[in-house]
Amino acid sequence: MRDSKRGDVGLLVLRISLGLIMMFYGSQKLFGAFGGSGFSGTIGFMHDKFGIPPLFGALAMFAEFAGGLGILVGLLTPIAAFGVMCVMLMATYENVSSPGLLNDIFTKGSPADIPRVGFPLMLGTAAIALMLLGAGRYSLDKKFFRPGK
Repeated sequence: MRDSKRGDVGLLVLRISLGLIMMFYGSQKLFGAFGGSGFSGTIGFMHDKFGIPPLFGALAMFAEFAGGLGILVGLLTPIAAFGVMCVMLMATYENVSSPGLLNDIFTKGSPADIPRVGFPLMLGTAAIALMLLGAGRYSLDKKFFRPGK
């Protein structure tokens, strides 16, 4: 029983940290908070730099912010985590596709280049863990969908 409580606390810590990080970056993109470029600026950037259609850019921003919120409070966690995972794995792919980035990481070892791949990959991996493990005892999922357990 003790291990179960520790696991639930671990899931809570993971959810809070991932949820806050995703909401921070999502609010930059959606609302222009924290020095972000806002909805139209982000749509333009995604389209011009990566060729992402505006609809998919909007869906990515929504998944980032709303997925972060869902993860934070533990509501519809597998769905929220799936959206976050998709956005973060796509961000990882886009960064890895940058010309010469992987070569620079493995040959020059520039500390500035490593987080461009590692950070979104780690966030995507955390989202996968939440998809597989669920939100845990301290969540709205537990309160609404599994109240007796």
